[in-house]
Amino acid sequence: MNSSSVNLPDLPKFPNLYGYEPSKGLSIAAIVCFSTVSLILIFLSIKFKKFYFLIAPGAGIVTVVGYAIRIKSAEDTHVLGTYIATTLLILLPPTALAAVFLFAQLGKIMKRTGIQHPIFKPNLVKYLFLIVDIFSIIIQGAGGALLAQSADDPKLDRPAKGVMLTGLCIALCSFTLFFFLIVYLYINVLKVKEEDKKWRVIFIALFASGILIILRSIYRVAEYAGGYQSSVMVNEPLFYGLDTLPMFLLMCIWVPFHPGFISLSKKKENKEDKKNYDIETRNGLEIE
Repeated sequence: MNSSSVNLPDLPKFPNLYGYEPSKGLSIAAIVCFSTVSLILIFLSIKFKKFYFLIAPGAGIVTVVGYAIRIKSAEDTHVLGTYIATTLLILLPPTALAAVFLFAQLGKIMKRTGIQHPIFKPNLVKYLFLIVDIFSIIIQGAGGALLAQSADDPKLDRPAKGVMLTGLCIALCSFTLFFFLIVYLYINVLKVKEEDKKWRVIFIALFASGILIILRSIYRVAEYAGGYQSSVMVNEPLFYGLDTLPMFLLMCIWVPFHPGFISLSKKKENKEDKKNYDIETRNGLEIE
């Protein structure tokens, strides 16, 4: 028989883009977890009229969509479009979470206590880090798309890795610098004498959030440092352990520490006692 007449099956244009068969079960679990905590944060934000905080559950919803697309992508790991979509939708939301959970809250603490860093002022803290993070999102988005395409063209691997690492390193440096700013502010807050110190529990959330975001960022830098299908990138348990779990815990932390329960704004004193203030809320704390 003439070999030229044999019909060979069409080979996929791209290899397995994950380097493994993605677990649908783990993706479903992630969807359930992020959906639940996002709905809780939406409820609290609307109930207490903290509408700026809706950015957090919004990022959670984007993450849910990312894992939903990951399930679709798992059905055919050779399709580039769904791979890029799920990669970016899971990769980028944590930056928005950092803006709401860290940048905005620390700026409010600085305004409440009057403590200021010689360089980083309250408004500078909120907007500078936000601008840097938006810039890193743009770079990561461009690098992620380019890195995915390197599966088809190996020549794109090196420039794609450079672009992605640049965005990830910018984000990691930003988060690390911000974490040291949290430490600086906490040390100075301890020196402030005030009757109401209950609001300071917010630092528990800030420290925990900072550590989780930095841990996740280090993982992402290591993941892409090895290039397309590096040993870290093709390890799914590592992905869920150092990316999915930290980001889920990050969102969970801000349920009990939601600004509806803890307000960072100092209420004005009454006319009879201008030197003392007493902040009371439903749970005894306030931090706005």
